[in-house]
Amino acid sequence: MELPAIIDDIANRADDFLVEKSDRKEARSAVAALLANDYPQVSVKDYPHVIKGVMAILEEEDFFGTEFAGDSWKDSDDEPDAS
Repeated sequence: MELPAIIDDIANRADDFLVEKSDRKEARSAVAALLANDYPQVSVKDYPHVIKGVMAILEEEDFFGTEFAGDSWKDSDDEPDAS
């Protein structure tokens, strides 16, 4: 299976395995765990590409809600305090 197909498959299953994941950091960890479990043929060096691809699709679909603005690869906790 090619990486784009794996990315699409994982993103399409996000509603099932990200039910309890409230932030992007947890989501990335869950995607990595699913990738390792369901796609052992994928090289570890390809994990960042797959995870970024899945996260990009989820962001595009507004999976995490509209409260987020800025760099989608950063956790909201990493943002400097604006006050």
